[in-house]
Amino acid sequence: MRNFWKQRWVYRILALILAVLLFTYVKSDEINSNNAGSNGNSGDATLMANKSKTLTVPLELDVNSSKYLISGYPSKVKIKITGPSALVTTTTNTQNFKAYVSLRKLGVGKHRVQIKEEGLNKELAYSFEPQSINVTVANRKTKTFAIQPEVNQDVIAKGYEAKAAILRSQTVTATGSVSEINRITEVVARINLPNNTKKNSTTQVLLQALDNKGDTVNAILDPQAVSVTVPVQKSSNSTDSSSESTKGSSSEPADNKRTGSTSETGSTSSASSSSSSKSASSSSN
Repeated sequence: MRNFWKQRWVYRILALILAVLLFTYVKSDEINSNNAGSNGNSGDATLMANKSKTLTVPLELDVNSSKYLISGYPSKVKIKITGPSALVTTTTNTQNFKAYVSLRKLGVGKHRVQIKEEGLNKELAYSFEPQSINVTVANRKTKTFAIQPEVNQDVIAKGYEAKAAILRSQTVTATGSVSEINRITEVVARINLPNNTKKNSTTQVLLQALDNKGDTVNAILDPQAVSVTVPVQKSSNSTDSSSESTKGSSSEPADNKRTGSTSETGSTSSASSSSSSKSASSSSN
């Protein structure tokens, strides 16, 4: 047995076996590393893959709002963004950009303007729907009007009447284009009371700006509504009629009393005349 281990070929075989085992171990480790790397690259590829998303966002106006009034534009527009999936998802959740139209270099009149964006990541491609819009630019005007309350007397109960309405605010400011504000002839508060109203009523009433034909004018009112109190009480005509009826019924006994007194006086006079006649007859006898 000792002679067996002293042979060189035994050690050569052992060395070969160890080399094979070592090679197998290193190769399997490389394969595992490559598999892990492939999985990581797959995740990165998913994050970097392109994705599209359509968002609805508010439309802002870049304009001197104290001087001009803009009309005809949509309050919101749609934007389609395309880019890396992670970036599209983040932009969708945060919406940290804005859609706007620049009107500062435009004068009074009708214009077609292109919608722009601000704050969108440069890696994202985008397109608006619509890409451009029509707007009307007009000179802005503000004017103050007295509020005219209107009460429908037909709903007041019979025998009652509505007194002058009491308004929390007596005036209102109307803002709009010069042409629209110049059309306004009055701002009214039309008060709707329930049928057969017999008591005071307080309600919130929307205001309306009207022209000389009674048509509504396109203007922004401040305030838009006002609190109105309508005092309701028994009408004076009803009270007078009741008093006269009371007096008429109480006068009848008085007349009857006066008639009774007259009858009694007549009876007394007749009795006196009869006594006088008797006395005259006795004297002549």
